[in-house]
Amino acid sequence: MLGPLRDDSPRTIGPYTIRARLGAGGMGEVFLGDRGGSAAPAAVKTVRRDVAQDPGFRDRFRREIAVARSVTGPHLAPLIDGDADAAVPWLATAYVAGPTLSAAVRGAGALDEAEVRMLGAGLARALAAVHAAGIVHRDVKPGNVMLAADGPRLIDFGIARDTGATPLTTTSRMVGSPAFMSPEHVAGSGRVVPASDVFCLASVLCFAATGRDPFGDGPVAAVLYRVKYVEADLADVPETLRAVLADCLTADPAARPTAAALAERLAPGAASGWPAPVGAQIAEHGRELARVTALSGPLLPGYTPTQAATGAPADPYGRPAAAPDAVPPVHLAPTEGPGLPAPPRRRRRGLAAALAALVLLGAATGGYLGWRERGGAGARAGGGGPKAAVMVAGVGEKGGPDASGTVPYGRDVRPAGWKKPWRGAFAEPPLGCSAGRDVLVCRLVDGTYEALSAADGHRLWTFDSGQEMSGRQAGYGPSGAFFMPAGATVPTVYDDTVLLAVGSRLHALDARTGKGRWETRAGGALSLESAPLVVGDLVFAAASASEGAELAAYDRRTGTEKWRMRLAEEDIANAQKGNFWPVATDGKVVYAIGLEGPQAFRPEDGRLLGTAGGDARQKPMNSGCTDLRVRGGSAFCTTFVPNDEGDSGFGEDIAVLRFTAGDLRARGRVELDAGLVSGARLTALDDRVAVLSRGDEYVESVPHEIDVVSRADGRTLGRFPLTPHPGEGLSNPASAPLIVADTVVWADTSVLYTVAVRPDGTLGPLKRTRIAGAPGPSATPDYDRAQSIELGRELLAPRVLPVGGVVHLVYDDGTTVSVRLPD
Repeated sequence: MLGPLRDDSPRTIGPYTIRARLGAGGMGEVFLGDRGGSAAPAAVKTVRRDVAQDPGFRDRFRREIAVARSVTGPHLAPLIDGDADAAVPWLATAYVAGPTLSAAVRGAGALDEAEVRMLGAGLARALAAVHAAGIVHRDVKPGNVMLAADGPRLIDFGIARDTGATPLTTTSRMVGSPAFMSPEHVAGSGRVVPASDVFCLASVLCFAATGRDPFGDGPVAAVLYRVKYVEADLADVPETLRAVLADCLTADPAARPTAAALAERLAPGAASGWPAPVGAQIAEHGRELARVTALSGPLLPGYTPTQAATGAPADPYGRPAAAPDAVPPVHLAPTEGPGLPAPPRRRRRGLAAALAALVLLGAATGGYLGWRERGGAGARAGGGGPKAAVMVAGVGEKGGPDASGTVPYGRDVRPAGWKKPWRGAFAEPPLGCSAGRDVLVCRLVDGTYEALSAADGHRLWTFDSGQEMSGRQAGYGPSGAFFMPAGATVPTVYDDTVLLAVGSRLHALDARTGKGRWETRAGGALSLESAPLVVGDLVFAAASASEGAELAAYDRRTGTEKWRMRLAEEDIANAQKGNFWPVATDGKVVYAIGLEGPQAFRPEDGRLLGTAGGDARQKPMNSGCTDLRVRGGSAFCTTFVPNDEGDSGFGEDIAVLRFTAGDLRARGRVELDAGLVSGARLTALDDRVAVLSRGDEYVESVPHEIDVVSRADGRTLGRFPLTPHPGEGLSNPASAPLIVADTVVWADTSVLYTVAVRPDGTLGPLKRTRIAGAPGPSATPDYDRAQSIELGRELLAPRVLPVGGVVHLVYDDGTTVSVRLPD
C-alpha cells in the first residue's frame, strides 16, 4: 500500500517526481514516481548511500539494470529507466497496482485450483522469458509476485545474474529465501540453474493452493533439510495439480520441466480472473493509486491517501478521519461507579514449569524512567521539605530505559499519592504490564487492557480495540509461533500517556482516563515482549508493512510518522522470525531486533549505526542474539551454545555477548562461572553484578535457582534456590529478578525476596517478605499441549514492577498487591 513520504524522503529521483513511499528493503527504499504527461507511474528503487559507496555494488546494480532491460514479457514488470552512476543509484520499473501473492493469500485465503493454474501459467511464461535471456531469477517467492487486474507479475531481479557471469555473491552467503529455495540453493549459489527457478515456482504455487509452505516451518536447518531431500507436503494440493507440481519438485534439475513446458501443462483449466476477495484487494490498490496521483503534490506525513485526496486535514492530535481506510473507534468504558459491578474473578489455573521459563524469557519491555527536579504529585508522600525526584516515564518488566533489568532510581521515588500498601485486581490473567507515576496498566490474555490507580489500586479504565477476537486467547502454536488477539502489545507508560499497539493501530491514551489522544497505523505484537518505546519526543514501534518488518518513528505529541527502516524481509522461515520491535534505548540510540540480530539506529533520522556481530557498512554475521540490554557504554545480549561434552543434561549453555553501545561492535563475552551457564537466563545487570535465573522442568541436573555473579570476573556471589513445586501437583513459579535501589528483587506466588548489593559488590543476606493477599501455589495444569500452549490456561509467573520505594506485584489470577520495598 502507498505510504506518506518521510521528512527526509527525496522529492525527485532522476526525471521522476516522487509521490509516495512504497516500502524499503535491505539495500534501500522504493517510491512511487511520476514522470508527468501520459507516462504511467513507476516504482523507483534507490540504494542507500553507504551501500552505493562500494564500487562492487555499483557494478552489480549496473548489471541489474542491464538484466532487466534484456527481459520482456506480459507477466514481468518491465524496466523503464535507471542510473547506476547517479549519486544515489536508482532504477524504475512499471508500478503494479495490486497486492503481493503473500498479502493476497494472507488477506483472502488460498486460491482454488483454476486460479492457481492461471497464476502458475503466467509466472511460468515470465520465467521462460527470463531464461530465454540467459538469466536465472534466483529468488522466486510469494513476495516477488504481484497480482494485477490482468494477471500476475514477476518482479525483483535484485539477485538475478547472467548464467555466464561469475557469481557476485560470496560462497558463505546463501542467496534466496529459505522457505522457497531449491536443493541447488542449499548446495551453494554456484549450482543454481534455470531449473532451480522452476522448483521454486512449484513451491510458490503450493503456497497459493494451500496457504502453507510445502516444506513446513520450524528451524531454518530443518526447512533446508526438507528442501535438500525434497520432502514436500503436497497432501492438500488438488490431485490433478499435485501431479504437475510433483514433477517440478524433484531432486534432479534435469528431470524437471522447463518453464515453457510448465506453462503449457498449467494452462488447461486455468481461470480467467481472480476470485472476488483478491479482486477487491486489487481494486483498493487502484483506488489508492488514483487518490495519490490526483494530488497536486506528494503524500505527506500525517495523511492517508483518502485524507489527502478528500482534502481532510490531519487531526491536531493525529487521529484518522472517518474514511474508508480508517478503523472503527475503540471502545472505552468506565469500570467503577454506580450500577457497575466488579468484573468476575477467574478460577486459578495451574502451571507448566517449562512455560514459566518461556514466559520469564519473554518478559515485556515496558518503556523507561526519567526524572526532572520539580515538586508536585509525584513527590514522595509527606508534603514539605526539598523537592523530590519525579518519575516521568514508566517502568516495565525489564526495568528501565536500557532494558538492563536495573531500575535507575532510588527509594525516595514513589507513585503519585501512594501512602500505604494496597490490593487490587485485574479481571483476566495479565500478560505484560507497565507502571508509571499515576497508573499500573496491563495487557490481558484476551487482548484487552486494564489500568489501576498506582496510588490505591482502584480500577481507572479499560481499553478494547473493538476487533472481533474469535474467542481465541494468547498462546503458541505447534511450531512455536506466537499468537495474541488483535496483535495487542505490552503497554508502555510515559509521563501522563499510555502507548500501546492493537488492531494494527498505535494508540496514545491519557494515563488517568484512558481517553484517546491520537492513533495511527502500526504493526502488531510479534512476540510476548513486543512493546512501543519512547526516546525524547519520538515513539518507536513496528510499522504496518505489507512486506516484511519495519521500524517506524512517530511524533510523541501527534502520532505523525517521521521515518521507517526495514528490519526484516518477508518470506522467511519461522525460525528466523523474531521480535522485530524496538527493545532498548540509552537516550541517544534506539535499539531494535532485525533479521540479522540487534541493530542500532539514530533516533532523529533512522540512520543505521550498527548491527550486533557486524559493521553497518558490511553484511554482518548473525550474532544469534534475539534481545539486547544496554548498560553504560556497553550493550549485552544472550545467545546459546551447545555444551562441549553434552554431559550437563541440558544441551545448551548461555553465552553473554558484549558490544560497544551505539555502533554494536563486538567486544567479546562476559565472564561467567562455568558451573552456572547451563540452563541459565540473564535477567538483570548493573555496574557490579549480573543476575541469572536457572532451571528447566525436564532436566533434573539443572537446579531451579537465582544466581548473582560479579560483573568484574564472573565469580559467584550468591545462589538462592527456588521452590517451583512445593508439593505434589502444586506449582509456585518465580518472577524474573530485577535490580532496584541496590537491591535484587524477585517474587513467587507467596513471598517477595530481596538481597542487598553492598557498595563493595558483595551481597547482604536474603530477606523474605510474605505478601498478604498473595494467591500462593496452585495446581499444576493438566491439558493436552501437543497442538498448542494456551497462556490463559497456564499459571504464569508473578510480574514484579519496582517503582522506586514501592513494588507492584501482579499475579496470574489478576490479584495485584503494592507494598513498600523492604529495607
